[in-house]
Amino acid sequence: MRVLVVGGSGLFGKKCALALLADPEVESVVVFDPVPPAETFWKRIQPYATKFKYVRGDVSDLQQLLAAASENQVDRIVNWAMILSKDPMPWLNLKVGLVGMANVFEAARLLGIKRVVYTSSETVYGEQKDYGERPVTEDDRLLPYPGSVYALSKCLAEVFAAQYDELYGIKSTALRPCIGYGHGGKDPKFVRWFSEIVSLPAVGKPVHLECTGDWLFSIVLSDDVGEFARLALKVESSPHPAYNLGGPPTSLKDVAAVVKKYIPHAEITFGSEPEDCELPWLVSCERAREDFGFTVTPLEGAVLKHINEARLEEGLPPID
Repeated sequence: MRVLVVGGSGLFGKKCALALLADPEVESVVVFDPVPPAETFWKRIQPYATKFKYVRGDVSDLQQLLAAASENQVDRIVNWAMILSKDPMPWLNLKVGLVGMANVFEAARLLGIKRVVYTSSETVYGEQKDYGERPVTEDDRLLPYPGSVYALSKCLAEVFAAQYDELYGIKSTALRPCIGYGHGGKDPKFVRWFSEIVSLPAVGKPVHLECTGDWLFSIVLSDDVGEFARLALKVESSPHPAYNLGGPPTSLKDVAAVVKKYIPHAEITFGSEPEDCELPWLVSCERAREDFGFTVTPLEGAVLKHINEARLEEGLPPID
């Protein structure tokens, strides 16, 4: 299996690349991204350096994408390229999230690649209040009027996927992560909050978040998202076209309490700004468990992984 990881330098992409490189059945991993992977990533992949390659490229340029895939003879593509923030402009989100996604499917068609895994999002469902107190499942219909260019591009990506399967037999799987977190998360602000609340105390720094910390989210460790992508790439097609990836309802104060179990003197404070997020926080991941035996890492284990990744970057010893 030879995999092109588009957007491989981002939070999800780098964890996907790491999971693939550690798999002995994976022959090669090519990261395609306008930004090279961070220095700590290069250090972590040293045992697998012979089967890794970085290619600088822009997913919105079909010719660049075709060149990277054909020259490296890949037989799988996974696409993580996305613009999560509304800045610098909605146009860039459309260029990367929609044109870029269309280019991935078109490159697969032109090169005869029959397996694509790509990131969708929980934003395709709208808000939790639309479902009351019940969990959101993959059988719920996608919103006809998404609230952002980002959400719209994810809905249309799933339409692209269905049509490329119907017309050309390209088997694809959509991953619908909830709030993804881990060391290095930056955008949007919810991701930054869940990153900083662990990463800063991990290296002895105080953290103050402007929000109250009371709002509930469904969250998923970036390592888990990368691992699920690895599992999905290893099959010729998935039993279902889309999978939710998220954990039980969790607040930032819940995370802070776990951080303090590992780092008792951690300085974590909150402000008064409402989180102002209505994304689904009750999300069913039964389909991922039933089809792939996949479950998210429990919060305490996830926070420990996050802490030690932040410490590794600073050259500090891990916490047991």
